[in-house]
Amino acid sequence: MADVALAFAVLDIGRPRDLGFVILAREIPIVVLLLAGGVWSDRLPRHLVLVSTDGVRGAAQAVTAALLVTGSASVLSVALLQTLYGSAAAFARPAYQGLVPQVVKSADLQQANALVGLSNSTVSIAGPAIGAAIVATSQPGWALAADALTFAVSALLLMRIDLPRTLRITGRSMLADFRDGWNEFVSRSWLVAIIIAFGLFQLTYFPALLVLGPYVAKHDLGGAGAWGTILSLEAAGALVGGVLALRVRFSRPLIATMLLVLPAGIVLVLLGLSAPLWSIAGTAFMSGALFALDGAVWFSTLQEKIPEHAISRVSSFDWFGSVALNPIG
Repeated sequence: MADVALAFAVLDIGRPRDLGFVILAREIPIVVLLLAGGVWSDRLPRHLVLVSTDGVRGAAQAVTAALLVTGSASVLSVALLQTLYGSAAAFARPAYQGLVPQVVKSADLQQANALVGLSNSTVSIAGPAIGAAIVATSQPGWALAADALTFAVSALLLMRIDLPRTLRITGRSMLADFRDGWNEFVSRSWLVAIIIAFGLFQLTYFPALLVLGPYVAKHDLGGAGAWGTILSLEAAGALVGGVLALRVRFSRPLIATMLLVLPAGIVLVLLGLSAPLWSIAGTAFMSGALFALDGAVWFSTLQEKIPEHAISRVSSFDWFGSVALNPIG
């Protein structure tokens, strides 16, 4: 709901370049703070880091919703709140990646990541459609208010997790922890190569999709309903991909992670040509399925090969390499 609502909220109060500005405001703090987030997620109980970040992100969405509903929102205020949202997200991502192998056996990691993907996909199928309906019948602020509520529910659930105690080295500086994480990262050439590839992919794909996609939908495909349809079918595809990830295994998982993302480029081509909605949505469905399978394979490989005490720091390098070029995009 939030992606649709935020896009059309900004387009209502600004211009297409303002949407790029708002997304930039969210992405820059992720890039700046992500590595620090990895260090702290290896130093503190990871589920408590996630509880805190859920609180911050929920508050940011709640205030944004209030400004939109009362007609007080401006592009600048929305951008500043997205900066707060992105700052919390920088700590949440590495904490989450480190949490999964703490609660799941190594042999079950791919199935666990697939189930998490299935959970996300299941609620994401209806989310864009509901968000589009709210935008069409009332205003985007109410969709963002609902999103804020989901962060509160998430925080309450995470507080109930009882993790086993793990060994943490105390008395070290953040710089020393960072340096150790960096050494874990650069000692694996396969990890460096893949993250460079991810970074180049994110430079081109997601910025174009998230900024130009809603613009094309509004002017050439019929509006918010069309964009909601595309995102919903992409999520439906991810549901199929999650089911596949429960069963499919690759003997060369790293090669698979590169090949599975190729159909995403077709989505951009079709959007650029203002192709019929059915063709864009159908290709988004296929792309979503392969993305979900790709994510389960990649995260499982990373969690299996990196030691538990360093996984959050290494995953922060993974995320950093993937999103560092997003602001340029």
